[in-house]
Amino acid sequence: MFHLTRRFHSALPLAWLVSGVLDSLILLALPALVMLAYLLRRHQRIVGLVGTASWASIGFARHVMVDDLVRLGSWTVLSPLVFLVGRQLRLLLIGS
Repeated sequence: MFHLTRRFHSALPLAWLVSGVLDSLILLALPALVMLAYLLRRHQRIVGLVGTASWASIGFARHVMVDDLVRLGSWTVLSPLVFLVGRQLRLLLIGS
């Protein structure tokens, strides 16, 4: 459950590059919003397991959420740069 977010985070730059190649600003925000929705849902699930699962606690849930939000925020700061690289690739491929 917790190792999926690293895979999702590694796919974000590729999604932003594709959105730059497609020249779509709406697709620029979509991967981060989907990832945020997943993180919120996972946080609710962990908090819901507090008291029933031996590893679940409020502190653990906060730690996981803050760690993932910081990672998502740092990747999102880089998203315009990756988008611009994709847009430049589009211009090179199209030639206009």
